[in-house]
Amino acid sequence: MSLEFHPLANIFPLIEGQAYSDLIADVSRHGVREPVWLYEGQILDGRNRWRAASVAGVPCETREYEGDDPAGFVISLNLHRRHLSESQRAMVAAKLANLENGQRASPIGEGSVTQAAAAEMLNVGKRSVERAREVINEAPAQVISAVESGAVSVSLASQVASLPEIEKQAAAEALQAEPEKAKEVLREAVRAHVANNSGNNEWYTPPNFIAAARDAMGGIDTDPASSELANEVVRAAQYFTAETNGLVQQWRGNVWMNPPYAQPLIADFANALRDKFIAGEIDQACVLVNNGTETGWFQTLLDVASAVCLIKTRVKFIDPTGKPSGAPLQGQAVIYVGKQTDRFTDSFCSFGKVLYG
Repeated sequence: MSLEFHPLANIFPLIEGQAYSDLIADVSRHGVREPVWLYEGQILDGRNRWRAASVAGVPCETREYEGDDPAGFVISLNLHRRHLSESQRAMVAAKLANLENGQRASPIGEGSVTQAAAAEMLNVGKRSVERAREVINEAPAQVISAVESGAVSVSLASQVASLPEIEKQAAAEALQAEPEKAKEVLREAVRAHVANNSGNNEWYTPPNFIAAARDAMGGIDTDPASSELANEVVRAAQYFTAETNGLVQQWRGNVWMNPPYAQPLIADFANALRDKFIAGEIDQACVLVNNGTETGWFQTLLDVASAVCLIKTRVKFIDPTGKPSGAPLQGQAVIYVGKQTDRFTDSFCSFGKVLYG
C-alpha cells in the first residue's frame, strides 16, 4: 500500500544518514514498535517508521487519528520524541505558520496560524520564527537542511539567506562538499561577505562622541563593528572586526556601535543589537547611525530605544588613515538603549535635541 505524507507531518524534517540506517536495522530486527498514525488517508505521524518498514520488508500497523486537533497531536508527539534545538523548533513553527488552513485542518482559527501563535506552540521566540521564515524563503536547500538537522543555528542561516545570490550558491556548494563542517563553512561565507564589502563602511567615530558615550554608559565593554584603528579611540574591552564578524559573536555589557552603513549589514547589526538587548545579553547601547527614520533598520532600533539624540550638525567621520573624511550627505542620530536616560541626556544634549521613547 502506498501512502502520502500529510502536510502537518512534513513540518518536521525526515531523519536521514546514519540515524535512518540505524532505524532500518532496528525495524529489521524487532519490527515496527509503534503504529503509524493516519489522518484523511495520509500519514500524520510515523513517516520514518513507514519508510524503514518498507525498506526492511516488514509489516507496519496503522491507526486512524480521530481527534479534532491534528496539529497539536503531531507537534506533541514529535516534541516528546525528539530533542530539537530552538532553531529546529523555529523552522517547524515557520512551516506551521505557512500552512493554509485546509492543509492544517486545525481548530486554531479560520485563517492561517500566525507566526506568534506558531512560536508559542513550539516554545520559541517570534523573532526566531521570522528568521526561520527568511531561511525557508531565501536560503539554498543545503542551508535549510543544515538548520533542520541541528548543525547550524537559524540566526547564522538567516545571515547566509541575506547574502547576494552568487555568494549564497557558493556557500551552498561549500556546505555540500563539507557537510560535517557546516557551522565553519557558513560562518566563513558571512565573514567573507563582511570583509569584502567594507569599502564605504570604514568611517570611524570622532573622539568626542566616544567620550560622550563612555560618560553616558559608564564605560564601553563591546564594540561589535570595529577595527584595530577604531578601537584605539573607542577602547572597548572587546571588539570585533570584519574578519572576526561581530554578528556571530557574543556581546556583553555596555555597547558602542557605529555599524556599517551599507545594506544589508546595517539591518543585520540593528537586528542583532535589538535581539541581544531583549535577550539580556547586553545592558546598554549607544548607536551612531544616519537619521533614516523611514527605514526598517532604524525602526528596529527604535523598538528597544529609550532615547534618541538628533545631532544638529553632520558628523565629520574619520577615515582609515585617521584623517577627517568630511561629512556624509545625511544627518545622524545617536540611539540610546538602556535605563540611564538622564545620564545619556546630560552627555549628549550638547550635540542636539534628545527625545525620549
